[in-house]
Amino acid sequence: MMADKEKRPIEGDPVDPSSGMPPSYGTDNASPPSYDEAMGPPPSYQSLFGEIQEARSSSSGVLDFLKKLFLILIGTIGCTIMIGLVMAIPIAMIVIGAKYKDQCRVEDKIPIYLIVGGAVGVFRNLISLCQRATKSNNDEDEDEKKKRPFEGILDCFLFIWFICGNVWIYKNYKPDFIDSEGDKYCNQTLYLFAFWLTTSTYILAGVMCCCVCCVGVCAAIFNADE
Repeated sequence: MMADKEKRPIEGDPVDPSSGMPPSYGTDNASPPSYDEAMGPPPSYQSLFGEIQEARSSSSGVLDFLKKLFLILIGTIGCTIMIGLVMAIPIAMIVIGAKYKDQCRVEDKIPIYLIVGGAVGVFRNLISLCQRATKSNNDEDEDEKKKRPFEGILDCFLFIWFICGNVWIYKNYKPDFIDSEGDKYCNQTLYLFAFWLTTSTYILAGVMCCCVCCVGVCAAIFNADE
């Protein structure tokens, strides 16, 4: 019976007999996957993990990877949540500005500064939230091109309005918080809220600059070690 069976040829790559190497049998398989590919979860490029893996494999160095990682984190759901939390600040600006609208004799534009800045800030953040909630992969670039000019106008207005608020607030430091009938009077809650809100912007900008400098120094050290 064994003699009746057909002998099937063994498939393999031709090998030079003088090389001393055994022939390779089987199909034309590529090299086995690396340890990271075998042990890690499957890369889904719609997920944060897949995007980070893609950024790491396509980066030319540590600094380039950190830059791409920063851009990825900006577009994640965490950033959307942060935008929602940041909306609490402009809402508080509207509430405090409206509540103490007629209680700042030294500069009546300070409550107006809070009301207008808060209203435009809420509107600007709502646009960002709606854009992130409704955008799709197919029309993402087209939608961004359509909305960026309008958002740019709002950003320019907020920046100019912020400069005006700096003038109105710091020019009248420090007002009278006691004599409500005096010309130098301003409600303490109103003024201190506007003052520290504006000052914290500069503090936050300074902290961010320090963080960027630290990241740059770390990247330079890593590149030097490599």
